[in-house]
Amino acid sequence: MNAKKNLKEQLICLKTGAKAKIINRFEHENISYVKVSINIQFQNSYFQILKTLTIDEINKQFNYQ
Repeated sequence: MNAKKNLKEQLICLKTGAKAKIINRFEHENISYVKVSINIQFQNSYFQILKTLTIDEINKQFNYQ
């Protein structure tokens, strides 16, 4: 997966159906990571969760919108 091409694309969480977005990409010890911002609505409140994943994990946990 080319994370630079997909940077800022909208994602959908497979577990919760919440909207998410890749906000950053970086490498550490030759492993590529992305930081994902997930926006979850619970009743009348909205929560933002930041999650760091390897690029391989994105396809397992998110779908592209």
